[in-house]
Amino acid sequence: EGLTRRFGDFVAARDVTFCIPRGEIFGFLGSNGCGKTTTMKMLTGLLDITEGSARLLGKPVDASDLRTRLHIGYMSQLFSLYEELSVRQNLVLHARLYRMDPATATQAIEASLDTFELRPYAETMPASLSLGIRQRLQLAAACLHKPEVLILDEPTSGVDPAARDMFWRHMIRLSREEGVTLFVSTHFMNEAQRCDRISLMHAGKVLVSDTPAGIVASRGSADLEEAFVAYLQEAIDAGQP
Repeated sequence: EGLTRRFGDFVAARDVTFCIPRGEIFGFLGSNGCGKTTTMKMLTGLLDITEGSARLLGKPVDASDLRTRLHIGYMSQLFSLYEELSVRQNLVLHARLYRMDPATATQAIEASLDTFELRPYAETMPASLSLGIRQRLQLAAACLHKPEVLILDEPTSGVDPAARDMFWRHMIRLSREEGVTLFVSTHFMNEAQRCDRISLMHAGKVLVSDTPAGIVASRGSADLEEAFVAYLQEAIDAGQP
């Protein structure tokens, strides 16, 4: 509610308000630099909140609350795992960091290598992998400890269409079959269409939150892209940056 983050005089996110029910796929749609990553980092505790408040799993966001953070999975926009560790070693380290029981961790790692089609690369260093496979490794790590909430910052940015489709099949399965709540940012309209609800964001502000079909209907548009452009134009005409 009213989530705001300032960097000096620059306001990266301004008065952001939304609610994501458990098990929903909630999309954050907007261009690069509109405040999506800043908002996500505030929700994970990686950035302090300047104004407003946020709750995850019913508790206020607190970077020092490790108990709650153990139930959250986060995938950053840039590759954030260890280049000097193999695919398998990165998963082992992630399991240890999230305090998984060793026997459970071993089973989860083996399952992840198969689920995310990483077994052929298990002993490979990430630096030698393609971007799509590196992103699959990041998603596997984020899911390894079976989080209740997954926060994914442009997880398919820069990967090929086939890899994007595979990502979404995994994410939809997590939501529908395992009840995981997904908060995912994107600037691809076809990905936004696969979300239960989306927020359109521009210049640090949320313009609207609704189902993709609801947003299209609200503007009388032919498709989501046309509706998004209409909302952007309205914001610009109203004097927003």
